[in-house]
Amino acid sequence: MKNKLYIFDLDGTVIDSSHRFTGTAEGKLDLEKWISDSTRKNIFKDSLLPLADFMKALIKANKNVWICTARNMSEADFDFLAHHGIKAKTILCRKNGDHRADAEMKTAKLKRLFNLKQFKNMEKIMFDDNKIIQKEMKKIGINCLHQDHLMLK
Repeated sequence: MKNKLYIFDLDGTVIDSSHRFTGTAEGKLDLEKWISDSTRKNIFKDSLLPLADFMKALIKANKNVWICTARNMSEADFDFLAHHGIKAKTILCRKNGDHRADAEMKTAKLKRLFNLKQFKNMEKIMFDDNKIIQKEMKKIGINCLHQDHLMLK
């Protein structure tokens, strides 16, 4: 049986952080407001979505579980994940000063690792709520789903 690699987005997929979302007039994320609202106190007000249970079950079963998020991860973000038992083998996230579009950033980070021998021939399954990212992942051979595709309660 072919080894599988499970890749999870965080916001809107595994974590409900919607209380920190402020939109611009165009309906996009107000990034400056998001950053200022990403305090430890606010991060710990986030909650887990149903897909988190599936993710944690995969982790418990010692499956290859990664996180690929557009977040610039802070210590509080890592603490939140640990507090909820989410210990992915790899976490790919935005670095300070990286202003690429989410799909471009995620694609570049994943493609770089997929070129490594140990990951090249693995089946890759990704969970992401962003339709643009879903389309881009399919272009690089990743079956990308959202929790709406699953029978989760």
